[in-house]
Amino acid sequence: METKEAADVIKSATSDVFGTMLSTTLKAGDVIEDETPFFQSEVTALIGIAGGLTGYVSVHCNDQQARSFTARFLGMDENEVESTDDIRDAMGELVNMIAGNVKTLLNGAIEISLPTVVMTPKPDMRVKGAAGVLVPFDDPTGTFHVEMIHIRR
Repeated sequence: METKEAADVIKSATSDVFGTMLSTTLKAGDVIEDETPFFQSEVTALIGIAGGLTGYVSVHCNDQQARSFTARFLGMDENEVESTDDIRDAMGELVNMIAGNVKTLLNGAIEISLPTVVMTPKPDMRVKGAAGVLVPFDDPTGTFHVEMIHIRR
């Protein structure tokens, strides 16, 4: 998949989910081609994809952003979000919805796995033989990133 096509799919899928589920309008930044994916972040929610494209779709943000996304997703105030389980569940569901939109935009040419959420300061995860397309998004909490990684065959 070409970088521009992947970036357009990420932008559309992510903007739709954040607009619908979090009532947030996003502003996409300049696309980054990432030869050593994953982007480092405090919270990473990822979901595997397979079929016409094999790899991952992932959302990368800091702890405060994950708390804000969770609060908006659950219709709560940020100070009401106390459970890391709630944050993991919400972030997992957000990446699941984004990947579902990616699948729809790719005309069902992929299947998606169950989501995984990693909450640790700056994990250094890499996928050997993979390349990614990383799109930064701005929302009221600051900048977060969504990445689509494909494994070269």
